[in-house]
Amino acid sequence: MPASPARRSPEPASEAPRPTAALPRLELRVERLQLVFRFTFAFHAREVRFELAEAVGEAPAAEGATPAGGASTEGATAPASSGPLRFERIFPETFSFNAGRNDPTELFLQLEDLVSKPRLLGPRASARDARNLMIRMLSAAPRYLDGLCRHLEETTRLRPEARLRFHQDVAMLSQILLRFVETHVLDDSRPLRMAGWSLRRRIYQSLRVLLEERVDPDYVEAYVEGRANPVDPSDDPTESGFFQTLETGEPAAVDRMIVRMAERAFYLWLEGVCLDEENQAFEKEDSAFADREREVLRAITVDEGGRIDRSRDLVPYLRRPDRNTARILGKLERWFLRSYDIRHSSAIINHAAALAKGAVSGSRALSWHTPRIHATALAALLAPFLAGTFFYERAPELIDLLCSAEVVLVNAAVVWFLLYRFCWRKDLSFFHASVPRIGAGIIVGYLPVFLIDEVWDLASRPTLALNAVTLLLGLVTLLYIYVEVARRIRDTGVAFARARSIFLLGVFEAFGAGIVMTSLVGPFMVERNWSPEGVETSVAVVRDAMPPMVGQLPHVVGVEGFWVFPSALLLMTFLSFFIGIFLQLMWEELPITEPL
Repeated sequence: MPASPARRSPEPASEAPRPTAALPRLELRVERLQLVFRFTFAFHAREVRFELAEAVGEAPAAEGATPAGGASTEGATAPASSGPLRFERIFPETFSFNAGRNDPTELFLQLEDLVSKPRLLGPRASARDARNLMIRMLSAAPRYLDGLCRHLEETTRLRPEARLRFHQDVAMLSQILLRFVETHVLDDSRPLRMAGWSLRRRIYQSLRVLLEERVDPDYVEAYVEGRANPVDPSDDPTESGFFQTLETGEPAAVDRMIVRMAERAFYLWLEGVCLDEENQAFEKEDSAFADREREVLRAITVDEGGRIDRSRDLVPYLRRPDRNTARILGKLERWFLRSYDIRHSSAIINHAAALAKGAVSGSRALSWHTPRIHATALAALLAPFLAGTFFYERAPELIDLLCSAEVVLVNAAVVWFLLYRFCWRKDLSFFHASVPRIGAGIIVGYLPVFLIDEVWDLASRPTLALNAVTLLLGLVTLLYIYVEVARRIRDTGVAFARARSIFLLGVFEAFGAGIVMTSLVGPFMVERNWSPEGVETSVAVVRDAMPPMVGQLPHVVGVEGFWVFPSALLLMTFLSFFIGIFLQLMWEELPITEPL
């Protein structure tokens, strides 16, 4: 095993670089008391400061004022003073993230005092003043911390060691604020709920930095493979235990603690917020987040927002073979399907199947659901017929052999799936990744048209009428799908791209199903409906008696036993897909990509 890179551990506070500009601060004005409350995370000194200043005669500044240092308070109210305010500490001792001086419990107790002891704000302060101020501070704190993190990341102000220490302290501070929000019935307003969700994201993002840059890569690999368990009964999982372990613990204990806390933060953020669509955390205008799908992808991918092409693109918590991983992968599969994202849903399905079998490969492609692959596969199925349109009279035997070979290959693929993948290996990942509700709708659509004489009669009509009906069915089907997708996805470009992907997949599946069904029952229907003068004759005689369908392509191609009927296949492909989609949308409230 190769040697692990040198660990990075936090520096003592005395070695941290002093800032060259004023600290970003969160300032809130209390009009009734003519006070300005200031909350500061002094990252260079690792201190959390609560201060007050009198603001008699001050006029409030506009919402969203930007404090010194460049980090926006994003909604906090700051005074527009005519001179510098004189801030004084509220508590005699300033809390510090220093293991030798303070414990995280002390910061929690300071928050308790701020809300329960209004006299700390002044002799005229009431319990309601203290409560309202605490609600405002907790509501604005996540945006303040996010702005501070962005400011420091963009300016590259911290050395690598100081950056790790900073994110360690931010994660701890956010956890204390979150626990205070969740354990105190202060208010049921949306800003406070939004603050709780934002703090969960902040905890996960900061712990993610620690996991990537401080934890031994060999330990992460062992965790992913299931050889290392981050839950050790001897570890203290409390805030104090986490704090003391990261400050003074052994390297092995630090690895376990960071992975354990990061895994917990991952589930609380992804499962508790991102996948809970009832919370409306991402849909309203006041949301502090990007759209829900972008936040989900940021949470589950290594590069925070990229695509899922291979298993290595997923975060370690989704590559570990345990029941929690299987449960969250199932939720992600359903969520992506309900978002009409068949590409990522199939990737999750195939990854979960490989994980269950212990055959995960970091370099193996997980999904074939892309418009390019769909179009290429459909073009491969159409290629013999397109070649026959232009060159059938030059090489009729070759075109017939190619068309019959396609029939054999498609039927062999069906037999391979039914007998080998399903009956022998009991593997349904390919079935679920192929969006079976669409396939089921197509099969239902074939049933009422395949044995109807009028449909076969229409397929033998002149090309103009056949093409007009086919084009109309295709466009109406695409319209139905787009309307359904656009009901959930506001971005019209994304909605149309996903509707197009579903449409191409449906056409491909309908065309393949049509080849199988027409090769089995088609000869009987052709002899019955296409025979000249109402007298049933063989398929070969019918082919010679009928004019070409389009160009040089006959209505019947192939060799005896493996016939293909291009005009009937073209019509039934779009007709069955249209009927299947129509029935899905009219009869059920579920999306057409909903798992069976």
